[in-house]
Parts: sequence; C-alpha cells; structure tokens
Amino acid sequence: MAKALEKKPCAKCHKGGGVTTCDGCQQSFCIKHIIEHRQELAMKMDNIGQEHDSIRRDLIQEDVTHPLLLRINEWEQESIKKIQVAAEIARTNLRRLFNQTKNDIKMSVDKIADELQTHRELDDYTETDLARWSAKLTDIRKLLEAPSTIKIIEDENRSTAINLIKVLEQKQLHLFSNATQVSEKRLLQSQELHGSTQEVFGTAMTLISLSENGLVATYTGQHDYYKTIFGKNLYRSGQHHIHFRIENKNIDNFFFGIVTSSQDIVARIFDTLTANGWWGFDVPVINGRNQKSSGEKILQTGDIVKLTLDCDNKQIRFENYRTKTILQSPINITTCPFPWKIAISLSRPQDVLRIL
Repeated sequence: MAKALEKKPCAKCHKGGGVTTCDGCQQSFCIKHIIEHRQELAMKMDNIGQEHDSIRRDLIQEDVTHPLLLRINEWEQESIKKIQVAAEIARTNLRRLFNQTKNDIKMSVDKIADELQTHRELDDYTETDLARWSAKLTDIRKLLEAPSTIKIIEDENRSTAINLIKVLEQKQLHLFSNATQVSEKRLLQSQELHGSTQEVFGTAMTLISLSENGLVATYTGQHDYYKTIFGKNLYRSGQHHIHFRIENKNIDNFFFGIVTSSQDIVARIFDTLTANGWWGFDVPVINGRNQKSSGEKILQTGDIVKLTLDCDNKQIRFENYRTKTILQSPINITTCPFPWKIAISLSRPQDVLRIL
C-alpha cells in the first residue's frame, strides 16, 4: 500500500495541514493564516514605500542640518572667536605702541621748539641750522605717519594658529596616514628637544576663564583683584620645563611660581607659606614673603618665559627669552614639601597667559 504523503502544519497555528506554501519564506499556511501573512507583507510593502518617499523628499531639501555641516559651522564660529580675540589684543597693543611713539615724538618736537625760540630771539641762525631743523622735522613727520619700529607679523606658533579643516572622502584617508604619522613624529621630537612638559591649567578662581582645553587663562573681571590659577600636574622628581607666552599684560606683573600640592587656592597665593616664585622679574617670593624689588618692570606683552621645576636639586628657575635673563631660587621642602604644582596669579582686566 502506498504511504500517505505527510502534510506540513500551518506555520502560524500549527494545526491541520498547510494548504499553501509561500514562495518567499518557504513556510506553509492554512487558508486563514495565508491571508494574514499576505496582509503583513502588504504592510511591510507600504512601509518600504513610505521610506522611499521620505528619502526622495530629503534628496530635494538642502542639507542644512547635516551633522557634518553643523560641525563645519561650529568650527567656523570657534575660529571667528579666536580671530576676534587675537585682533582685539593686537589693536590694544598697537594703540599702546602708537601712544608711546607719539609721546617720544612730542618730546623731540618740544626740544626743537625750544631751540627755534631761543635762536629766533637771539637772531642766531644760519642756512646750516635751518637745514638741520628742516631735516629733523621731515624725519619726525615720517615717523609719525609710519612708525618704523612697529610691525605686524603672523604668529607662526602652532598653539595659537587656527587649525584649518578639510573634507576628505573615506577612500582618500589612507593617502594621508603616512604623512600624518611623520608630522606627529616630528612634533614629538620637537617637543622633546624643546624640553617642554605637557601642562595645562587645571583649577582657577572666579573671574579667570580657561579656554583651549586649559592652555589659555584670561582675566575676565572689570576691576583689579588678585586671582590664582593652579596647574593640573604634580611634580616630585626630575626636571620639568613649562613654557608660557604673555598674550596680553596690563600694568601689574604676573606671579609665576609653585606651591605644595595640598595648598588651597586663594586670591593672594603668593602670600601663603608654601608659595615660591617671582612677581614678573621684579620681586622674588620665598615662602610667601616678598624680597627686595629690582624696581624694573621687565615682563612685556608677547614675552615667552620658561618656568623650570628642578625637583632633584630642590630649586626652581625662571627664564625670559627676550631679555635672556635667568633667575634661580632654592626651595625649602620643609615649608614647601613635594609634590609641587605650578601657581599663577593674574590681577588686571584682559590679562591673558598661554601655556605653550
């Protein structure tokens, strides 16, 4: 007797024999559930159609909200802010230099005026005197119109330059990977030769704004108060060199120095027992006590200085690259025990200091 064919159960209800097999999923369904299965497929078809229509609508719209476009817009605004800050600092410095030049010129003009009056009253002058005075006035006019001592240059320091962005297709990235590795290696070698320790500002009092991932500290207050910033690193051995550039300096000097790591942050950090360093290059500070002043305001806007923490020899050094001046101070580790941290004080509106 021939063996009866085995019937497949319905994939939905698992009852009875399936009467229809779906060519797509290869499952068997009874009459009731084959209809539901087709309805489900129809709903999925509608969803696909809706997604298709949505994509077509998006294609004809401007991609103003695309995340990559938003990133470019964000970079543009950040770069504009950096340019505005740099421009304002440059304008301030230029006005200061213009005023200084005008004062120098005024002194020269006053001197010539006295000479002219004296020689006119005495009727004591010749063609030679007239030619000399005329030449002096011509030189003064040229200096007034275009001061030869003032120049505008582009800052080529990597830490202050605006990093340009470029858009690359993913398949192009491998063409630049080797060059990027080489440039990073050269940068690391440069930093090692330069002897810089990777330091950032970690803690700051109110009215001090930290930016560029802790590399820049700006005094944002409108009045003169002493405000302190601590470095993020702690130092207990070896030699460490931290380079700074004075982006903008008002009348008062900055305090550069160290305190012990447990020292609380206070406004007049230079008065605390663990504070050691210098007010500019003018006043040494030892264990929170000001020493005799040299009477000279050496630090200027644009100066690059280096603070060296020589833990092994229990001393700190301070160097000004412009004046080629080096100061040195031993540290009493009883009053200022390891580990140390750098401490900076700003006190005037628009004081700006950058870690290089």
